[in-house]
Amino acid sequence: MNKQWITYLILLGCVIAWGSNFVFGSILVAVFDPSIIAFFRLIFILIFLFFMTYKDVKTQKLTVQDYIWLAVAGFIGVSLNQWSFYASLQYTEPVTAALILALSPIVTALLSSYYFKERKTLPFWLGSFLALLGVWLVITKGSLLVPNFGKGEILISLTMISFSIFLIFVQHLSKSIHPSTITLYSNIFGLLGLLPFVPWNKTHLVLSVPFSYWLLLIITAIIMHGLCTYLWNNSIYKVGASKAALLLNLEPFVAMIFGLLLLGIGIDLLQLLGAFVIVIGVTISLRTRSHSKP
Repeated sequence: MNKQWITYLILLGCVIAWGSNFVFGSILVAVFDPSIIAFFRLIFILIFLFFMTYKDVKTQKLTVQDYIWLAVAGFIGVSLNQWSFYASLQYTEPVTAALILALSPIVTALLSSYYFKERKTLPFWLGSFLALLGVWLVITKGSLLVPNFGKGEILISLTMISFSIFLIFVQHLSKSIHPSTITLYSNIFGLLGLLPFVPWNKTHLVLSVPFSYWLLLIITAIIMHGLCTYLWNNSIYKVGASKAALLLNLEPFVAMIFGLLLLGIGIDLLQLLGAFVIVIGVTISLRTRSHSKP
């Protein structure tokens, strides 16, 4: 049990890093094209991951089928995920993006229940939907009406769905492939899948971007999408994709704090209420267990 909570602490650290990335991403899209951000971040991520995973990867023997599944996972969970994330921040606020992405645990749980035949307990679902209520409360600003989804909301929804699918891929592939290998190859295929969408005629513009922005891009790439992805993928098989994804409900709260500290975005009472409802829902869900059908 102690080891499991250590795993949760590692996952929580990743969530804090990813939550802050909504704010850092908003800063970067002001000076970089979203596809160019994703492209250069993946290059630095791969350099980092190569040294982190080389020892495990070189001993792993993969089949053609393994490569195909890793390619699919990379295209969905990296190419589409990275591009849609930064593209969305051009049209929506960091906290709104974080709130929509917080719906990922619900989608992941549904996919996990179908694919892995997991039977969720009632407290698990109550906690999950309580967290969903917290997200909905903030998006709708306290009303029961359906929020008006614009281009930014649609794009971050793609990010959420692609990440949920990727978590299922990781849990499935980790049964036969080392998580380090999954992390490295999914990012390699993710970079390849992104190449056709990079506006190469605009790449010369990055030369005029101040060094401070490049430094922010490199550091956040290595820590948030290199180290954290490595730690996350190595932890999923210990607690399961759906439970790990539940911690992502905390991202809006993290985004609020960093938005306040770095961008001066105020936090209103409704946002705080929604954030606490999310935390309570996550706590309830994490205290339950999943069961697989025999």
